[in-house]
Amino acid sequence: MPLDETPFGLPVAFDHISSQLKALWDSDSERTRASRLNFVLYCQGSDSLKANTELISRFVRSHACRAILLGDCPSAGPSKVSAWIQAHCHLTKAGAKEICSEQITILGEGLSEDGVANALMSNLDYDLPLNVWWQAPFPKLPTSPIWARVDRLIFDSLSWVDPSEELHRLDLIKAKSNPQMTVADINWTRTMALRQAVAQCFDMPQLLAEIPRLNRLEVRHSPDSRITALLLVCWFAAQLGWMLEHTSEGEISFRDSKGATVIVTLLHSPNDSVSGVTVRSPDSSLTLERTRGSSLFLAAIKTPAGTSETHFPGGNLETTALLCEELTPGLRHRVYQKAAAILELLLP
Repeated sequence: MPLDETPFGLPVAFDHISSQLKALWDSDSERTRASRLNFVLYCQGSDSLKANTELISRFVRSHACRAILLGDCPSAGPSKVSAWIQAHCHLTKAGAKEICSEQITILGEGLSEDGVANALMSNLDYDLPLNVWWQAPFPKLPTSPIWARVDRLIFDSLSWVDPSEELHRLDLIKAKSNPQMTVADINWTRTMALRQAVAQCFDMPQLLAEIPRLNRLEVRHSPDSRITALLLVCWFAAQLGWMLEHTSEGEISFRDSKGATVIVTLLHSPNDSVSGVTVRSPDSSLTLERTRGSSLFLAAIKTPAGTSETHFPGGNLETTALLCEELTPGLRHRVYQKAAAILELLLP
């Protein structure tokens, strides 16, 4: 089926992208171009270009940028590059003027790794930080010069077919990259609201004293969200100092700082992603659960002193919201690095 080019805007010659963008802005004095970062979205094939264009149009409402969407397609024939440009505009809160971000869409057919890098790097705004969302398997050998230029590398481990191999390739990229490069896993952000709720519950006096005595953890997740559930388990282990003892398909054994055993069980749930957790000590438990379609987690706390319930925000699992959250500054990526190191030990 021929590619529907309609969503991509104005077709332009690849060598004339810069001049055509300038002409686009010069022709409309009523709109204001705004850009705070380069946002590159790399995908393989052309099928996801339309959906990613729609995602970019939502994303730029909160993150003004130069967006470069590149679809990398294999080809048996000569290499070919097609390009389009467009502006995504929205009214300011005051409604006085339109603020616009620009999108460059590139379809590369039969490009080498260097060809992909050249297509991206020749269209960057070099005064701005570079954020790259890599929607494909990482390269086996990261020789492209673009890795040394990336400030933030975004990916989604939920899509990984071979998580162990992808983590290995990610380590190779980090070794070649800008030393200040931040890695941002959208899959990690899917459990952020749940992690925040757990942390707030254990700040409560009735549960705070139970932390050294925790001996069981149950995580409920959909069948296709096992890697999400494992990341949550690794967060517990990283934050509480648990050391891996052994692992099997449905159960993981850790030892806590005192040498006591902690058993982790992964349970399938009919709900989306990770729907809940139960953390137990010999005398107490905390259960957090979100039912399908709910925007809240229900927390049930049981201690010798009694039982109580409260609610916590469930977070927004829509992809654009997760992406925007990953682009906010903070120290959570350091915690992710600790959790990812444990995840490598859990994977076959």
